[in-house]
Order: sequence, then structure tokens, then C-alpha cells
Amino acid sequence: MTAVALRFPWRIFLAVSGWAMFILLPLLVNPIEPPSKPFWPPPGAISPWKPILFNGIIVGLFYINTLWLIPRILEQRGLKPYMLAVVGCVFLVMALFFGIQATTMGMRFVTFRMVFISIVPSVLILSISTTYKVLSDYHQRQQRQKELENEQLRAELSFLRSQISPHFLFNVLNSIVSLARLRPKDVEPVTIQLAGLLRYMLYESDNVTVRVEQEIDYMHNFIRLERLRSGTKVQIDFTVDVPDQTLLIEPMLLIPFVENAFKHGVGGIANPVVQIGLRSVGTSLYLHVRNRLSDKPAAPPSGIGLRNVTRRLNLLYPDKHDLRIEQAEGWYDVQLTLLLR
Repeated sequence: MTAVALRFPWRIFLAVSGWAMFILLPLLVNPIEPPSKPFWPPPGAISPWKPILFNGIIVGLFYINTLWLIPRILEQRGLKPYMLAVVGCVFLVMALFFGIQATTMGMRFVTFRMVFISIVPSVLILSISTTYKVLSDYHQRQQRQKELENEQLRAELSFLRSQISPHFLFNVLNSIVSLARLRPKDVEPVTIQLAGLLRYMLYESDNVTVRVEQEIDYMHNFIRLERLRSGTKVQIDFTVDVPDQTLLIEPMLLIPFVENAFKHGVGGIANPVVQIGLRSVGTSLYLHVRNRLSDKPAAPPSGIGLRNVTRRLNLLYPDKHDLRIEQAEGWYDVQLTLLLR
């Protein structure tokens, strides 16, 4: 038999106990004594029941304003009907206080000044309850807004991730088609290498974060695939200096820069060179990707890979990344700095 842990409703307990102490405070200040006469208390005597009853009315006014006047009248009908309702509540409290005084002390002992004093706690409790309601509603709106933003963020990230896989597959499948025409015997190892990449994309990239080690293995597999596809015509330099490979990173975050280097730095270039360097210092990760450019004027980029990864960086690492992309002297240079967890 398993024990079920119940969460104690502390907020309700504190609210009930606080209001109970407020209502019964006159009883603590002036405790009830045993009656010494048949008709106790005599007219004009100090009794705790009168302030207890009045405090109960004040508590009721707090909840009437919080639960009915503000949501039903102020928010739905406007300020003028709400102010009229508040004035009516104040006069109602004055009338109830007059009835309490007249009943406990007699009509001849009730004065206008005594009844007028009841306005002060009424206005005070209405001000406190209005402030409480406004702050409570503001906090709830902030919470809903934050939840909505988180849902939108998750939806956008999911959409961006879903775009990465088709974009990658489109490029690799085109490479396999070209390889089947030029070197058919290399199609099988390339396909096996592609299966390893797809395994990572399907089973690991759905995680919120992965170890840097897994991303490095994925990059190794991708580069091996490119070596098989391009042969020896492309000079590929890949260096890794990451002492702590247990750092966590968003999956499929580094590969778009590597993929872009092969996509735009191989075809139509006499001596293509792709240089990839990955190193870390503490929790800072540095990626440096360079590739030679064609001497011919390059067409405007139309791929979605870099746009997606830039958007993901802005969403996931808003103040913890630095991305610099430069194109000069026949080289396309990407430098990315990430502060990881």
C-alpha cells in the first residue's frame, strides 16, 4: 500500500486564521465575564460582541468588493457604477453599525459622530481589498503571459527543428544521387553513414539538451560522409579540443554551420578547403568554420539552415552567445561563442 502525500493548503489556512484573529480580537482585548445581573450587559456597558460583529461585517465587505464589485461591476460596467456601488456599501455598513449600536446601547446613546466613525474602517478595507484584487489580477495576467510565451517558444523551436531535418536530407540525398553516377561502389558506405546520422536525428534531437560529446560524434559522422562523397578533392581539417565533453548543448545546433561550409565551399572551386575547429575553455564553447569561396559572384543565399540556427540561438541563448559571420579575401568565416551549462 503506497502512502499519498497531500499538500497542505497553507494559503487557505493562513487566510482563515488571519481573519479569525481579526474578528475575535475584541474578545481577546475584552474577554466575556460571567453575567452578574439577569439582563447583562446593561445599556452602555462595553461588550466584545459589538466589535466582533462589526469586524465580521468588515471582512464580508472585503470579499464582496473582491469577488463581486470589482469583477462584476468595475470590469464589466465601468467606474461610475462601481463608485455608486461602493458608496452604497459604505452606507449599508453605517446602517448596520447604527443597528448594532442601537440594539446594544439603546437609541438614546447613539450619536451621529459614533455612526460616522464606521466610514473609516469601511473605506480602509475597500482600499485594501481593491489593491489586493488589482495586484492579484496583475500577477495572474503575468503568469498567463509567461505561460503563453513559453508555449510559443516551444512551438517555434519545434518548428525550427522540424525544418532542419528535411533541409539536411535534401542536401545529402542530392549528394548520394551524384555519387551513384560517379562512384557507384561508394553508395553503400555513404548510405550506412547516413543511417547513423538519421539515428541521432530521430532519437536524440528531440531531447531538450544533449552532451557536447554527442554533437561532436555527429559532426565526425557528417564529415566522414562528406569525405566519402567528395573523395580527396576537398581538403578537410577538423580539430577538437574540448576537455569537458559532458557540457549540455541544444541538439543540432552546430552542424548547420558545418553543412553550410560544404554546401557553398566545395562546388565550382579549384582547390576547396573546409576548416572546422571546436574548442572549449571552462563552460565556453568556441566554433570556428572557414571555407574558400568561388571566384565567381555568389548568388544570394536561399537556404533556411543558417536562418534557423540564428533564430534558435536568439531564442535559447539570448545573452549567452556571440555569432560573427564575415566574408573577405576569398574566405567565408564563421565564429560562434556559446556559454553552456
